[in-house]
Parts: sequence; structure tokens; C-alpha cells
Amino acid sequence: MADTDASTITSKVATLQVDPQPIDKPALPWYKKLDQSKGILLFVICMAQMLDIINVASVTIALPSILRDVHYEPNQLQWIVSSYALTYSAFLLVGGRMGDLFGHRRIFLTGTSWFAIWSLNSPSALALLTTTYPLGPQRTFALSMFGGAACIGQTIGVLLGGVFDATIGWYWIFYVTAIISAILFVAGYLVISQINNETHVVDRRIDYTGVFLFMLGIIAVIYYLSESTTLGWGSAKTLAPFLVGLVFLSLFVFWENHIEYPIMPFRIWRSRRFLSSVIVIICTTATYNTMIFFTSLTFQNVLQYSPLITACCYIVHGVGLVIGLYTVTRLFKYMRTKFIMLIGWLLIIASSVLFAQIVPGTTYWQFAFPALIVNCIGLSPTWMCCQINAVADADDEDQGVVGAVFNVAMQIGGPIGLAFATIISQSHQGVNGTLVDLMDGYRAAFYTFGVIGGVGWVLAAIFASNRDPIEFSGKNPEGTGEDQLEKGASAIESSNTSVVEKSSEL
Repeated sequence: MADTDASTITSKVATLQVDPQPIDKPALPWYKKLDQSKGILLFVICMAQMLDIINVASVTIALPSILRDVHYEPNQLQWIVSSYALTYSAFLLVGGRMGDLFGHRRIFLTGTSWFAIWSLNSPSALALLTTTYPLGPQRTFALSMFGGAACIGQTIGVLLGGVFDATIGWYWIFYVTAIISAILFVAGYLVISQINNETHVVDRRIDYTGVFLFMLGIIAVIYYLSESTTLGWGSAKTLAPFLVGLVFLSLFVFWENHIEYPIMPFRIWRSRRFLSSVIVIICTTATYNTMIFFTSLTFQNVLQYSPLITACCYIVHGVGLVIGLYTVTRLFKYMRTKFIMLIGWLLIIASSVLFAQIVPGTTYWQFAFPALIVNCIGLSPTWMCCQINAVADADDEDQGVVGAVFNVAMQIGGPIGLAFATIISQSHQGVNGTLVDLMDGYRAAFYTFGVIGGVGWVLAAIFASNRDPIEFSGKNPEGTGEDQLEKGASAIESSNTSVVEKSSEL
């Protein structure tokens, strides 16, 4: 009987002693292992991001011409850019929630086909990336390309704006983007998988009241900031909208905290990474939009460059951003993202000081060129770290709304920064209207965006997480292939030893 039991146990041990399946190391870099459909999908989504940036950047270059053609006052000029950003923000919240409810593919295509509410596609575009590419290096690469598309869009946008403004008219900007949108709709329909159209959300109600309260509050507050320099800080025409805006924002927070289907679920704010990303990206876009806005005015109004020459001045910035984003993805393996972000903020602050040194008669190469170089080197890590950190902890069912809230933060950061910079600029501008007077105001705006950069540095130092998400490190959470093989072999060996010990006891 003992012999029978021993033979039975021995056979069980033999059954457990199997060779682990080898885990082959990839012969090619991981980014070359993407299948064709994912590669094309990434291209289409990046084009969507690029188109949004082209819209804003091209209009920014044409601002002086638009000012002359539509007879705006200088203090109203910021509303050309800010109104787009604020409207964009409203539909971002709706688009993000609708993507989670009805499928990101469907909402992406809807936003693309209806260009008037183009902002619908952006949160769904970000959600398509995070749900298509797995956590790790592939998602890091995809998001870096997403950010790179924005940089390329900025360069193309300023070039298109400069060319059209100097030739056939600035209004052609909108015709071209509409054509690109139509092409993108067809590409998205063919490429984006129906899988991305599936959703597991049961409650499909949309919180339109929340969107209404949020947008009225934000618009009223920004109106107060932008108009107070001309109408007065204590004027009833500005103070009343400001108080109304605060009431609407308070009602928004109360409403979202009590409704069953909020447009902005408060559970997403439990992630420290997401919270810090939203705070820092507001400061990032505030400095970026202020820089683009006032350098465009400086180049054309102070240095007397044509719109086309002004557009060419920004090429180095767009190219530098793309190179910077690629470099940052490599640094993630060796440095903590918080440290990289803090270095980036210091460079952004330094660029503001360089921009402020421009005076009438200086050349582009003296201060503007090095300032643009330093700025793009600093902007790349802050932009990239915020973007990846924002979606690192989100569940698939919240990817759309997380992308929407993050993009809303990006959009409202610009108007807020422009409002403050415009206030400071006008208060420091001379009354004689000379080039020196103009530059005095613009210089104050440059120092303002440097101060905003300092605020961003402090906020990043306080709120940014010291722990990096998996995808920053570029490592598999389970280890390399060799590590997994060794762990598997050790586990089987341990199991075999345990069984043998039990057999000896028997």
C-alpha cells in the first residue's frame, strides 16, 4: 500500500515538473511591433489633435489683421482666442461623457463631421488612445505622438495663418480646416475599430445642467478679469458678472456632488496624479498661450515683421517641441517625472526673461530665437508629464471624462493666463502709442507669464506625485521576460520541493 501511495505521489511530482514556456525577447523595438491598424489609428487621432491646434495657432498669427478688419479694440483682441477656448471647453465635457456612454468611435466621428462643435472629438481621441494602447511603453509612445501632433499643428497653424493673411486672406484658415475635417471623418470611419464603440455604462443620461453652470461661471469670471482694466475693478458692469460667476461655479460643485449622473464625477479627483496634472496644465497653457499671443504682437507691431515672416519665426519652436517630446520619453527611464517637470518650469521662466529683453530695433536672433528654444525645451516635459499622468489611474469607463476634464483645464488655462497678462500689459503701456510704449506693455506681459511659470513650479513641487506610474518607467510591471521566466521556474521548483517533502513524510 505504501509503495502505491509513493508511486502516486511521484507521478504527481513528475506532472508538476514541466518546463516553463519561454518568453521570447522582441526582435524589434516595441514601437515597431504595433500592428498596422493601431499605427493608422494613432495617425488619425493625432491628426484630430493637430487640427485643433492649427485652428488656434493660425488665428493667433492673423490677430493684427483681424483687429484692423473687424475694428476691435486692443483689449478685446484676446476674446478672439478665448471665446473659442471657452466654447471648446463646454463641448469637451459633453463629448467626454457621451464618449463613455455611447462609444468613443461614434462620438469621434460625430465631432469630426460637425466641425462647428469640433471639440467633441478631443476627449474621445484621448480616450481612444488610452483604451487602445495598453499601460506601459506603448501608451507612453502613443501619448507622446499625440502631444507631438499638437506641436506640429502649432507650426503648421502659424505658417498657414501667415501665408493666408499675406495672400488670399485670413478667413481661408477656416475653409482649409473644414476640408481637413471632412477628410479626417472618412479616415476615422475606416480606421477606428467598432470595438471602441462598445460601452458598459448603463446610465446614459447626460448632465446638461452641470455643463451650463460650469460654462456660465467660467465665462463670467474671465470677463471680469479681462474688462476690469477698462471699466474698473469695482464697477458694477464687471463686479456683478464676477459675483454671478462665483455663484454659478459654487452651484456647479454642489450639483455635481449630488446628482446621480454627473458630467464631472468627483471620484476622478481622488487620484493625486490626476489632480496635480490638472493644476499644472492650467499654468502650462496659461504661459503657452500668453507667449504665443504676445510674441505674435511683438513680432508684427514692434519688430515690424510681416505675418509671413512672423509665422516663420515659430518654426524653430514647433520643431523643438517635437524633438523635446521624443527626448523626454527617453529621460523617463532615468529620472523621476516630478524632477523633469520642475526643470521644465525653470526653463519656461528663463524664456520669459529673454522675451522681455526685446526692444524696438533688435533682431530676431538676439533674444527671440534663444527664448523660443529655451521655451520649447521647458514646455516639452511639463506638457508630456501632465498628459500621461492625467490618465494613468483612470478606469476604462472614466477615460472619456478624464480626458475631457484634462482638456477643459488646458483650454481654460489659456484664457485665464491671457486675461491676467492683458491686464498687466495695458496697465504698463505708454499713452503715446510709440513702439517703445507698446513694448513696455508687452514686456510686462512676458514677465507675467514668467510669474505664472513660477506659480506652476511651486504647485508642481507641492502637488505632483513623487511616485511614477508604470508607463513612465517604460518597464513591464511584472518585470522583463527573463524576470518572469525566473519567477515561473522558481515557483514550480518551490512547488515541486513542497510536494517531495510531503511525500517523504508519507
